[in-house]
Amino acid sequence: MLSALFIGLFITVLIVTSSLETAFGDSVIAVTPVGEFPQSLEFNPSNNNIYVANRDSGTISVIDGATNKVIKNITVGGSPASMKFNPSNNYTYVANTISNNISLIDSSTNMVADDIEVGSNPAALEFNPSNNYTYVANAISNTISVIDSGTNMVTNDVDVETSPIALEFNPSNNNIYVANRDSGTVSVIDSNNNTVVDNLNVESSPIAIEFNPSNNNIYVANRDSGTVSVIDSANNTLLNNVVVGTGPIAIEFNPSNNNIYVANRDSGTVSVIDSTNNTLLNNVVVGTEPIALEFNPSNNNIFVANVVSNSVSMIDSENNTVAETVDVGSLPVALIFNPSNDGIYVAGTLTGTDGVVSVIG
Repeated sequence: MLSALFIGLFITVLIVTSSLETAFGDSVIAVTPVGEFPQSLEFNPSNNNIYVANRDSGTISVIDGATNKVIKNITVGGSPASMKFNPSNNYTYVANTISNNISLIDSSTNMVADDIEVGSNPAALEFNPSNNYTYVANAISNTISVIDSGTNMVTNDVDVETSPIALEFNPSNNNIYVANRDSGTVSVIDSNNNTVVDNLNVESSPIAIEFNPSNNNIYVANRDSGTVSVIDSANNTLLNNVVVGTGPIAIEFNPSNNNIYVANRDSGTVSVIDSTNNTLLNNVVVGTEPIALEFNPSNNNIFVANVVSNSVSMIDSENNTVAETVDVGSLPVALIFNPSNDGIYVAGTLTGTDGVVSVIG
C-alpha cells in the first residue's frame, strides 16, 4: 500500500513539474563543459554540430547537436574568436586573433585542413555567396583579406579605414559593408572586383552591423554615440541616425515583424526599431549588460545574453516585452540557434576560466 501511494505521489509530482515547465516555457536542458573563455559560436548545417571558439585554450570545441556532448576539441591558432561556416566547401573558418591566421576545419573530419595567413588581428569573418569568397576584417592592419573558397588562398587585401571590426554581406547589391570602429565610418566593398567604392561617415565607434532584407537597408550600431545609423544600400547614403540606449553593441533583424533589435550594454535595454519608418518603437528593459542577440525562428523570439546578470532574456516579437528570463549560471557572451533541434546555445564562463555552453530549449 505504501509503495503504491509513493508511486502515485511520484507520478503526481512529475505531472505537476512537467505542467509548470510547459507553463513557464523554455529552460536550460543541457550544460556542456568546453574550453577556457568561449567567445563565439557557429552552427554547421552539414553535420548539425555546434562549434565553440575557446579564446584562452586555443581550441574549438565541437558539440554534437543530437546529444549536446563535446565530440572533439580541435587545436587551432592563438586566441580564436570569430567563426564562419562556408557552404561552398563545408569548412568552418576560424579567426585566430593573436596568431594572425585563419584555421579551416573540415566538416567531414572535424580536423584542421589548412591555416591561412592574413593581416594583423583578424576580428571578424563574412561569407559572400555571390562569389563564394570569405572576407576577413583585420582590425590592426586596417585591411580586409579576401579568401577564395576554391583554393583557400588570399586573393586580395583591401585597404579600408581604421579598426575594421564587423562585416556584413548585402545580397541586394552584392557588396560587403565594413564597420571601421576608430574612424567612425563604414567602407563599402564591391564584390565584383573587391575594391572600396565608398566610405560612409556614421557616428562614433561603429561596432556591429546588420542587413535588413525588408527594406535593403544596412543598420550600424554606434557604441559611443548611442545611435544606430541607417544606410540606404540603393545609393549608399545615410538615411538616419536613430537614438537608442547607451552603449549599443549588438544588432539583430527579426523577420517575423521586420524590426531591428539593438542590445544596449550600458543601459541594460534592447531598443526596437521599426523598419518601415526607421523610428524607435520601444526600449525593453532586460538584464545587466546585454551584449549578444539571436533570433529564434521556431518561436519568433529574440534571445538576449545578459553577461553580468548571468541570464538570457526572451523578448516576445508580438508585443516586444520580456516573456521570460532564464538563469544560465555563467557569464553569457554569445548565442546561436540550432535549427536541427530548435535550441538556443549560450557560451559562457564560470568562476575562473572554465567555459560552458548551456542549451535553452
